[in-house]
Amino acid sequence: MAAGPTPFFLGDVVRLRKPHPCGSFEWTVVRLGADIGLRCLGCQHKVLLTRRDLERRLKAFVSRGPEWTETPVPDSGSGTGGEETSVSGPAVLAGPVPGDGPAPG
Repeated sequence: MAAGPTPFFLGDVVRLRKPHPCGSFEWTVVRLGADIGLRCLGCQHKVLLTRRDLERRLKAFVSRGPEWTETPVPDSGSGTGGEETSVSGPAVLAGPVPGDGPAPG
């Protein structure tokens, strides 16, 4: 069973299987999109790789970017109702904020 695509985040430091000509194995993720941009930590050279190529060449994550969270968000579709669920991301207000509506009068 396939696990799906590997999640990459800006600021991730990855170790690739083969060294760059400067001798460094480590790269920083600087761009996410159709292609993933990497910057060599040895000589600061920038390259673009497709996600498929990067996943194939990836050996390990040296460190993860600031957007990465180690604990996965639990699936809220289980329906047991007795367990707590945590949601990552910005807080969402449940009701109207006082003073946000039209002025009375």
